[in-house]
Order: sequence, then C-alpha cells, then structure tokens
Amino acid sequence: MKKILVTLGVLILAIGGYFGYKYYANTYQAVTAYALTPEKIPTAHQTVDQSGNKIDGYTSYDYTFEFVKKNGEKEIMTYELSGENVTPYAPNTLIKAEISHTHIVSGPNEIKQSEIPATILAELE
Repeated sequence: MKKILVTLGVLILAIGGYFGYKYYANTYQAVTAYALTPEKIPTAHQTVDQSGNKIDGYTSYDYTFEFVKKNGEKEIMTYELSGENVTPYAPNTLIKAEISHTHIVSGPNEIKQSEIPATILAELE
C-alpha cells in the first residue's frame, strides 16, 4: 500500500512538473523579434484597468505588430502603449522586443536600422 502511494505521489509530481514547465515555456521563455510600426498612428483612448474602470490621466494606443523572429518565423501580437504622458511610436519605426508564444515579455523599444540583421530587415520592408 505504501509503495502505491509513493508511486502515485511521484507520478503526480512528474505530471505537475511537466505541465508547469510547459506553461513557463509558453508564457515566459522569450526570443528576440523585430517589427515595423504602422504607417498611421493609432487613435488615442482613455486607459482602463482589467475591471473596465477608467484610469484618470492615462492615455493608451493599441498596436498590432507583425514580429519577425531571428529564425525567420512571423508572429502577430497586440500591444497597448499606455501612460500619463505617453508618446506614440513614430510611423514606420523599427522596434525590437522579447516575445514569448503568448505575449510581449519586454519592450518594444525603438532601434536603429543598423541594429537589425539584414535577413530580418528584408522581411520587414
């Protein structure tokens, strides 16, 4: 009986560890990706929190980026740029971000054309 309980406990830990790692890998393991901001600046709107309540003094811009990863894969992601005195990205600006399968982990930040590998730059233009 004791062996069955120990085996069952180890099995539960292994399954939990597998799904925990899978969640971590999809959500937090990031790769470098590059994108080009749209030609038109998105319309500014009042920032709201997760409950739908307005946040006074905050403005947001909603972007949809087509990122190109270092391996050449493309991924479309949305991003809300928000803050008190936020300035939208200039049209057709090159940006760099660290992205996972589910969201943008860090960035996006504006970069110079010389900082992007030539193969990725060709995909963006």
